[in-house]
Amino acid sequence: MSLENQTMQIIVYAGNAKSMAMAAIKAAKMGQIEEAQGKLTESREHLKIAHQHHTKILQEYAKNPEEPTNMFMTHAQDHLMSAMTANDFALEFVELYGTIDDLKATIKSLENE
Repeated sequence: MSLENQTMQIIVYAGNAKSMAMAAIKAAKMGQIEEAQGKLTESREHLKIAHQHHTKILQEYAKNPEEPTNMFMTHAQDHLMSAMTANDFALEFVELYGTIDDLKATIKSLENE
């Protein structure tokens, strides 16, 4: 696969991962914790693929350090890092919303006693 195609794959998969991470937060906010966790799993799978393409590109650059980089690769790197950050935050938000839901259920249970 060409460098340009590898770069585009990073952008596509990282973009998908970020979208899924944001969808996980929205699902968790609505109390759909299991769905949110599923979206996080999908997000991590897409991040893994993006990272594999990134690794291949880095390996190629290591073999040929004179190979110039370009703005397209910089753009892909930015997408990857943004997706990784979104995924990290989404994981925290899903956990937080899950805890809030558990506390609400506990309070409701205590009120019904």
